[in-house]
Amino acid sequence: MKTLKVALFSAVLFSGLAQANSTSLEVVKAYMAAWNEHNASKAAALLASDVTYYDAAAGEPVTGRNNAEKEVIGAFIKAVPNLKWTMTDKPVYDDDTVAFRWEFAGKNSGEWGGSPATHNAIKFEGVSYIRVKDGKITWQGDYYDSKKLDEELEPEKK
Repeated sequence: MKTLKVALFSAVLFSGLAQANSTSLEVVKAYMAAWNEHNASKAAALLASDVTYYDAAAGEPVTGRNNAEKEVIGAFIKAVPNLKWTMTDKPVYDDDTVAFRWEFAGKNSGEWGGSPATHNAIKFEGVSYIRVKDGKITWQGDYYDSKKLDEELEPEKK
């Protein structure tokens, strides 16, 4: 009986350790999948309550899960309802950090930053640096060519 208890305890302990060690990349992949499902609340559920989201183009970080869901994730999904966010290179990661190159593509068919939809196709590349603790994203920094995105969002001139 004692052997069975030790075996059960070991199995639970080691499964928890294995989960903790593989969490950072798995969390980021689940987070990107939620974005690609166009589900802001599902993506936000993977953020820590005190997350910091830094968008290099915006300059000021957004803090807190609710703010990130509304001001970042929800805003992008509303502006580009068919968005596709894809890792374009092998990620670099360790226990708590994931960095990767990506491509963001879709059609701007919703309001973005107070501007009406242009219905233009957009496609731009960037890099994200994400920290994960206890299965939640605690910090995300996105770096991309915002000038290219701005050009793609310009209304067609007739």
